[in-house]
Amino acid sequence: MAFETLVTVSWWMILPLSFVGSLLHFTFDWTGHNRLAAIFSAVNESYWEHIKIAIWPVVLLQIILFAAGGYQYPAFLPAATIALYSLPISMIGIVFLYKSITKRNILWLDIATFFVIIAVAQTLFVLVLEQLDPSWVTVVFAVVFLGGLLVAFLRFTLRPPSEPDVFIDPITEKYGLHAHPDYEILKKTCYE
Repeated sequence: MAFETLVTVSWWMILPLSFVGSLLHFTFDWTGHNRLAAIFSAVNESYWEHIKIAIWPVVLLQIILFAAGGYQYPAFLPAATIALYSLPISMIGIVFLYKSITKRNILWLDIATFFVIIAVAQTLFVLVLEQLDPSWVTVVFAVVFLGGLLVAFLRFTLRPPSEPDVFIDPITEKYGLHAHPDYEILKKTCYE
């Protein structure tokens, strides 16, 4: 894949990534509470679950771009890592900023924030990809940090840490699958 194509696809994917991430808010319920879907979908209303539905579409795009020729560019993995780490940072930063002013969540601001953070991540990816000439050490660090991020997002839905700011569902005041409104039914049918 030509470098210009890689950049163009990254820009054009901002809206589709935002829409896919928005749909992931509902796929756990749509799949009949499938445990595999839980890893990629929101299972409660915590910040973690909302960050997760932003992470996975961008990860999928990065995998596709890497396989389609992104591997040719040494800056690809560091750029992807920085873009992915920007998602939780920018989401928490923007949401906490507007909530400090409004004192509550506002649905249209939450949705707008979601689109903004995807745009920020894609912008950072393109800028780093264009401007970074990484050493092999930088690439190795990027791979390690990328691996850590992916492991966390694979693990923390099913076994979230008891951390009250990011992982707790503000409605049920529970964590992970336990916070889902249908958890008692899920527990009886298939999860425990």
